[in-house]
Amino acid sequence: MNGLPTGTVTMLFTDIEGSTPLVHRLEGRYAAVLADYRRLLRSAVSEAGGHEVECRADELFAVFQRMLSAHSWPGEESVRVRMGLHTGEPAVEGAVYLGFDVHRAARICAAGHGGQILLSQSTRDLVAEQFDTRDLGAHVLAGVDRPERIFQLLAAELRTEFPPLRAGSAEPRRRRLPRRHAGRPTLTDGAWKIRSLLPETAPALQQPLAELGAALFTADRALTGADQFLARVDHERLARRLAEQRNLGVSSERARAQAASLEKSAASVEVLLDRRQTLAGLSGDLADKLGTLRTGGEIVSLRDRVEAATKEVDDALTLAAQVLDPMSYKLTRTRHRGIYRSGRNYVVPYVDDRGTERQREFETWTEARDFRSSLRTAQKAQKNYTGGSTKFGEYDAGAGGPS
Repeated sequence: MNGLPTGTVTMLFTDIEGSTPLVHRLEGRYAAVLADYRRLLRSAVSEAGGHEVECRADELFAVFQRMLSAHSWPGEESVRVRMGLHTGEPAVEGAVYLGFDVHRAARICAAGHGGQILLSQSTRDLVAEQFDTRDLGAHVLAGVDRPERIFQLLAAELRTEFPPLRAGSAEPRRRRLPRRHAGRPTLTDGAWKIRSLLPETAPALQQPLAELGAALFTADRALTGADQFLARVDHERLARRLAEQRNLGVSSERARAQAASLEKSAASVEVLLDRRQTLAGLSGDLADKLGTLRTGGEIVSLRDRVEAATKEVDDALTLAAQVLDPMSYKLTRTRHRGIYRSGRNYVVPYVDDRGTERQREFETWTEARDFRSSLRTAQKAQKNYTGGSTKFGEYDAGAGGPS
C-alpha cells in the first residue's frame, strides 16, 4: 500500500497462537479460520483509519488496532491471537516500514500469549487516560539493547491472567495467580442451592438436578486442585530459565532441546490457567440459569457442560504435573542457608559449570548439608585456581537464612 502515514505512528503486530497444531486439527478447514481472522482484523483496522502494511501466513502487520469482535470459528475451535503495539517513528521505504521501532513492536508481540494485548511504554502513555493497563515490568527482548517496560491492556471482556511473558524479566515481580473473589457465587454455592431446591422440584426433574449438583461439587474440587498446583509453580523461575535457554540455544543444541522442554512446560501451565478460568466462569452462568431451568434436557445440558469443563481441567492438571520438572516448583526456605524443602525432601539449588541452574534432592538434612559443603569447597578451589572466576556458584532463591 502506498501513502503510508509518516512521523509518529502506532504499529501493531498480531499472531495466531498455536497455529501449527491448529492446522493439523482442522486440516482443510484451517483456510476458513485464516480467512475469517484476516477479514475481522482488516475490517477493524479499516474502521479505525489504520493501514495494512504486510500480511504473511497468519501474521498481520498494521499501524492501528481495535479488539477483535466475538466470532464463531469453524470447527468450534478457540482461536487466540497475541497482539503487540508500539508507538515510534519508523522509516518508510516503498510500501513498508523499516527500523528499530518495527523490530521492537514485533518482539513485544512475540512475548505475549494468545488473547493478550501488550503495549510498549510509549503506546501505554498515549492511551492511559482511555484504557486500564497492568504494568508487567521491564523485560529483556531479543535484539533490543535495553529492557523494555511492557503493559497489558485490560478490559472487562478480556482474559486478564496469563503465564509469564515469553521474555526474560529484568526485575523481580510477583506472579499474579487466579483467586476466588469474595461475594461472587462459586460452584459450591450453586451445588448447595440445588440441594435446597430439590424438595420443591417436580419428581421428574429431581434426579437430573441432583446429578447437576454432584457435578458441581466435583468441579469445585477440580478447581481447588488446579489452584493449589498453580500456587506451587515458580512462574518467575520457569520464565527465567526459558529465556536463558533460548539465548543459549543460538549456539547450543543442548540448550535448544532444554528450551523446547521448558516451552512445553510453560504451555501446559498456560493451558491449565485457561481451562481453570473457563470452569470458574461457569459459576456466573449457573447463577443466572438455576431459576430458569424448566426441563430435564436443560438440566442435563448444563450438567454436561460442567462435566466437560471439569474433565478439561483434570486433564490439563495431569499433563502439567507430568511435564514440569522439579525445578519448576517453589522451594520452601529452611533456617539453613542454601538448603530448602520441596515436599518431604531437602533441596540444594546450584549453578553448574555451564551456567545452568540445577538442584539436588535429598531425604535427610545431613545429606543436603554435606552436598552443599562440597559445592562450597569446589567453588573456593575454583576461585583460587582461576583468580576469581566462579564455578558451581550458589543459587539464590531469595530465602537466605542463618548458616
